[in-house]
Amino acid sequence: MTETLIQSPLALGLLFVALGLVAGIPAGMFGIGGGLILVPVFVAVFSLLAFDSASLVQLAVGSSLGAIIPTAILSARAHHRRGGVDGAAVRRLLPGIIVGALIGAWLATRIDSDHLGRIFGAFEVAIGIWMLLNIQPPEAPVPRRSVWLGGGALIGAISSLIGIGGGTLTTPFLVSQGLELRRAIGSAAALGVPISVGASLVFALPQWTDPAYQAPEWALGYLYLPAILGVVIGTSISVRGGVWLTHHLPVAHLRRGFAGILILAGLLMLIR
Repeated sequence: MTETLIQSPLALGLLFVALGLVAGIPAGMFGIGGGLILVPVFVAVFSLLAFDSASLVQLAVGSSLGAIIPTAILSARAHHRRGGVDGAAVRRLLPGIIVGALIGAWLATRIDSDHLGRIFGAFEVAIGIWMLLNIQPPEAPVPRRSVWLGGGALIGAISSLIGIGGGTLTTPFLVSQGLELRRAIGSAAALGVPISVGASLVFALPQWTDPAYQAPEWALGYLYLPAILGVVIGTSISVRGGVWLTHHLPVAHLRRGFAGILILAGLLMLIR
């Protein structure tokens, strides 16, 4: 019954829009990309749709990155208009970010789907604990180019490997290098654009480069287009609500609640 209902085009479209509405709230509140929510829910939905289990997590990760592109662009523009993007910091991280994003996405398309799911689950639990403890990065600016290049490469690789926009990692790195928090968040949003665009291109490639891969209907490689479209619609509506909540509700309590959700979702990904 559930599988029949979810395969209805209208019900499926509404489900993805609703998912976008949910994912946009923490994105607006905490500057954390929706991938931490999108990937585990995509895995659950794609399982109900009986997609090939051998590529299930790759499809979820790729679709998450595809859905992040327009959100990252809109967010970056909004921060830029308010002077919240540090151009020098973006330029210093950009080369490493691009290289890392391409490598991470390439690795994700070649790792066993179950192993990739466990990597995501472990990372999500770690981020949940970090948010729960509200650990602040120490300010220890290191001006060496190698530190920025290596830091960018690591951020890009991890982000594209597990399907997030990178703000979870980029913001603490920039704060540790002396940027004020709001400018760090704005700069991280700008850097989410090359991460999501570069990684999405790699996740689309199996459509033409892997004859053995049978993409689901309406998918481009590992990008499931109906999911991306629905989530983009929902996120574009709800992200403003997340910003509003930040200024009107006790964020510390909401942070703990969201951390609990991440830990639970991560554990479910680990034991699936």
